Amino acid sequence: MKEWIRECLSKSGACAVGFAAAGSVEEGEWSLFEDWLRRGDNAGMEYMHNYPGLRRDPRMLEDGTRSVISLAFNYKPETWRDDSHGMIASYAYGKDYHKVIRKLLKEPLRVIGERFPDAQFRVCVDSAPVLERYWALKSGVGYRGDNGCVIVPGFGSMVFLAEVLTNLEIEPDAPLEMDCGHCGACRRACPGNALTEMVDCRRCLSYLTIEHRGEISDLEGRAVMETRAGQQTIFGCDRCLRVCPHNRTAPPTEIEAFRPLPQVLELTRSRLDELRAQGEEALRAHFAGSPILRGFRGTSGLRPQHGVEAES
Repeated sequence: MKEWIRECLSKSGACAVGFAAAGSVEEGEWSLFEDWLRRGDNAGMEYMHNYPGLRRDPRMLEDGTRSVISLAFNYKPETWRDDSHGMIASYAYGKDYHKVIRKLLKEPLRVIGERFPDAQFRVCVDSAPVLERYWALKSGVGYRGDNGCVIVPGFGSMVFLAEVLTNLEIEPDAPLEMDCGHCGACRRACPGNALTEMVDCRRCLSYLTIEHRGEISDLEGRAVMETRAGQQTIFGCDRCLRVCPHNRTAPPTEIEAFRPLPQVLELTRSRLDELRAQGEEALRAHFAGSPILRGFRGTSGLRPQHGVEAES
């Protein structure tokens, strides 16, 4: 049963599928998460404090949940942007993964549902209070990297994670007894020295240029944004991923929707300034279908014009 389900879900394009018994997050891991919140490393993401009971136990999130299925989808690009025009995190080269992954899973879950008519599924792609990295590690999808990401053997850490909560009782997989090697490349590459035991979002350029709302003057991140000389940042940062040895040898994605969009790959700072001058409608039309649209939320255009100019 388990291997048949794994095969079905792998046909969605997932590069790894793992299974874990639903239950409460282990005490040690939960304490790490609570310490992260207590230190304020979540920066302005106050929603991370919400629904601690649901976040700790997915059985409370979806009644009847017996298993958590974790999946990883490779997004590594075959072609890279010229970052001298401004860095865009490579996860945003293609189409919005939230929508893409849900579409990819629709048919495999339909097939599984035909074989098990009483099966129920809830797909989570950043859409519910789930500790997705915890479940990916517990289900054997990958192992933890010093950059805070999950490394999938053979595919590295340029992967999107998703979970399927189900009432099917599926034999769990064992966690991987592996580590990243601790070469230190990711820590040295991080513009804000944000990689400690966990990620300090107050100093993370990706957080500051995507998630943060409002001015940056009240954050440690202002020092990151103002004092780092070099490439300017348009949307996000993945330097800690690009230097990781596990990603250098990983194959590029085979999922068409994650391949670079021309309007993202070819975007220059001057073109972005032109779009801004034309107004938000022009920006939205240019980036239609792209996760870069997240940069418009609560702003008058793509951040770094908000607060200070973002530099790496």
